[in-house]
Amino acid sequence: MTPSDGQRFVIVGAGRQGTACAAFLLEQFATTTVDLVDVAAERLATAQKLLGHAERVCTRQMDVAGDAGEARAVFAGAACVVSCVPYFLNVGLTRSALAAKVPFTDLGGNVGTVRDQLALDSECRQAGVALAPDCGLAPGLLNVLAEYWQGDWDYKAVRLYCGGLPQNPRGLLKYALTFNVCGLLNEYLDDCEVSRGGRLETVPGMGELETLSDLALPGEFEAFATSGGASLGAKLYAARGVDYQYKTIRHPGHRDIIVSMQEQGFFDTEPQAFALNGATVAAVPRDWSGQVMARSMPSDGKDLVVARVDVTATRAGQRVRGRIDLIDYAVDRFTAMERTTGFPTAVTAAALGGLYPDCAIAPGAYVPLQIIPPALMIRELARGGIAGITVREL
Repeated sequence: MTPSDGQRFVIVGAGRQGTACAAFLLEQFATTTVDLVDVAAERLATAQKLLGHAERVCTRQMDVAGDAGEARAVFAGAACVVSCVPYFLNVGLTRSALAAKVPFTDLGGNVGTVRDQLALDSECRQAGVALAPDCGLAPGLLNVLAEYWQGDWDYKAVRLYCGGLPQNPRGLLKYALTFNVCGLLNEYLDDCEVSRGGRLETVPGMGELETLSDLALPGEFEAFATSGGASLGAKLYAARGVDYQYKTIRHPGHRDIIVSMQEQGFFDTEPQAFALNGATVAAVPRDWSGQVMARSMPSDGKDLVVARVDVTATRAGQRVRGRIDLIDYAVDRFTAMERTTGFPTAVTAAALGGLYPDCAIAPGAYVPLQIIPPALMIRELARGGIAGITVREL
């Protein structure tokens, strides 16, 4: 069905992910308008240079963490509010959107925050709007794709793999930062939630190493457990008695170097005394290590994203297996990480805003896998230029 247009979207946060989200909404729909909100005038100016359709973009310099009443006034009448700011602002922004009776979505980033947002389900229903936090690449897009065979198959296990990698890897780590190093270290070092036998369990970050050699990207890779990419996936699948795990993809040897640094104390979080130029200073090793990593692994903007969804199930009593592979590269204005994060978020926002006649969403609080049809997501991403998604039964 042809999408309908003519809606105003508010995007809070004019960084690169927010700008990619705005670009999709402007370029894939003929008459949508975007209000781009940010506290920093320079970010708004940079975003405007990356966006076409200037006549349909309104920039607003505003501190969303400040006056909630001002935020509600900006949100009022919008088709959807999209948060592309740090996760700790999202509960407040969600409440402002609900007060304005406007749908809301965000990039997620913190399981506790998402749980707090989903606890607002009854308030969403009373306000007559839908809320869908935790979009983006992982957990958003991958968890949506994992539902591709749901309804036809009796699921037994879901395994997700994803990696943002440089197109031209250098050094022993063969990695370049595509997002904040603090978030990267959280994913590596935090315990990871999985579903096994219908029960929630935790495994150590960087554990359960395995080798992958038949991805959409040629070559051999490693995958290991990380936090963040699963979000509530493990909990939701455990309730259905389905095994579930998310792992990060890297070049071989990457994980061992990070584990070695961890063993040597580079990521300790307690302040320690160091002798420096004849003086004693206190510092947190993880903070210093993170800064050094950020300086030594800068992105050149030429990245790629490779991912896999692997589902095992039964159909009519027979064992079946499905696989979805994804590959995307940096194109023009946006990196692959920005495209595969910002564009799926925009699809979810468009659905919440009523732009897809074939995707009606009732009021309530959801995560994207509960409301976004995988076929719609694949169709819309292809329309926006992310065409490297292949679906097959094995």
